Amino acid sequence: MNFLMACLQSVLNFFSKIFFGCTHSRVTRPFTIAEETYEVCLDCGKQIFYSAQEMRPLTPWEIRRMKAARAGELKVVPINSAVPRLVPGGQKPNIAA
Repeated sequence: MNFLMACLQSVLNFFSKIFFGCTHSRVTRPFTIAEETYEVCLDCGKQIFYSAQEMRPLTPWEIRRMKAARAGELKVVPINSAVPRLVPGGQKPNIAA
């Protein structure tokens, strides 16, 4: 009976990983390589980008913004400036005074 339950549990785990993916519950400690801080899932090997300042994983939106800023596609304007927004690289903002 225990063998049958173990087989059933492994089949259910297999299909749950296919349908729902990895839960990333077992991760390494955060570490920084080449100015990128991330954790790695020990089950699937995915890199999970991490904010060292806020001590939390980054959201997908924050990851896209970070990669665009590093590629030079966006100029990141600090929030405490007069006009806090992202400006495409190489273009000047159109601000009416």
